[in-house]
Amino acid sequence: MEYPLTEARRDAVLDGLAGVWGHRPVVVDAQQVGHEWAPVTRLVFEHDEPVIVKTRRVDGEGHGGPAYLRREVAGLRTAERSGVAAQVLLTDDRAGVVVQSDLGSWPTLETVLLGEDPDRAAGAMVDFARTIGRLHATTRDRRTDHERALAEFGPADVTTGEEAGTGGIHRWADVEIACADLGLPDARGARDDVAFVRAQFDEPGPYAALAHHDLNPTNALVTDHGVRLVDFEGARFGHLGFDVSFLHYPFPHYSAHWSTLPEAIIRAADDAYRSVVTLDGLDQAIAVGAAAGLASRVLRLPLVARDDQTAHDSWRRRGQIVQQIGVFDQLADRAGILPGLARWSRELAAAMTARWPDAVTPPPRLFSAFDH
Repeated sequence: MEYPLTEARRDAVLDGLAGVWGHRPVVVDAQQVGHEWAPVTRLVFEHDEPVIVKTRRVDGEGHGGPAYLRREVAGLRTAERSGVAAQVLLTDDRAGVVVQSDLGSWPTLETVLLGEDPDRAAGAMVDFARTIGRLHATTRDRRTDHERALAEFGPADVTTGEEAGTGGIHRWADVEIACADLGLPDARGARDDVAFVRAQFDEPGPYAALAHHDLNPTNALVTDHGVRLVDFEGARFGHLGFDVSFLHYPFPHYSAHWSTLPEAIIRAADDAYRSVVTLDGLDQAIAVGAAAGLASRVLRLPLVARDDQTAHDSWRRRGQIVQQIGVFDQLADRAGILPGLARWSRELAAAMTARWPDAVTPPPRLFSAFDH
């Protein structure tokens, strides 16, 4: 396991909790609830409520470094009023530890979508949308609070990795080069629209809120009290449209069990979000967010063109781009914006389908809860 809860880190947690609670808790069990590259441990105590401990490395470059836990802390503190996430109990930046309240042992949204109960899955998606709406609605006026939470870490790095999922709008030149190298439609025709999307992300105006930025189904717990969100390492104060696009694609950078949703479920989720967030121009905001997600997905064109992939990986990677182009095209058309990016993406889908038939054959599957 990378960056586990070592004995020294556990002592730092217990000493820190002693300062918060007035006594040092006694550990009776330690349960691993994360995975190898993202360690998360539930500490169960003799007389106190359990806590969740996230551990990451404290130096060096790349994913999982100090900036990720710092963003988690700032995101959770900013989201506290929303009631959709855990609370920060303790942070030890030097040790690379964040201690949070325990939301309990619940199935993830992924587990429900991969289950056999379509009603439960439909209800979970709708509640997921409401939860995202609550996160946005309760944080739209809290930019200063979020900046203050980040500032508590002083001059330390809080930005490394924050463009994950939206890096394509900053690296569009790489997409243009890839298309030229691969003989795919000229991406320069979408350059102006991508610049517009980038400007919207730089200055989101009324669409600014705490955005989670990694709303994959593994990061949502389906509880008896509503869906709760975890893993705020990518959270930032920015354009809410990117989060909402996860309801439509769904889950634009989720690959483990790539699947789609019935149109009726997507519409119901969209309605549920809008029942909480009542902003003018949401169609445009969602299309902008979806464009950022698509721009990042097409950074993978050199990868999807390789001939050394497994048959499954080839089908999924190519099919996911083509399917997401179809979703983005619908959202851009509904909003009446981004015609250049929409036109280029349709040309790209046609070229990919002609070159790689597995991009559409077999077609994407529905999540198994709906695939009966």
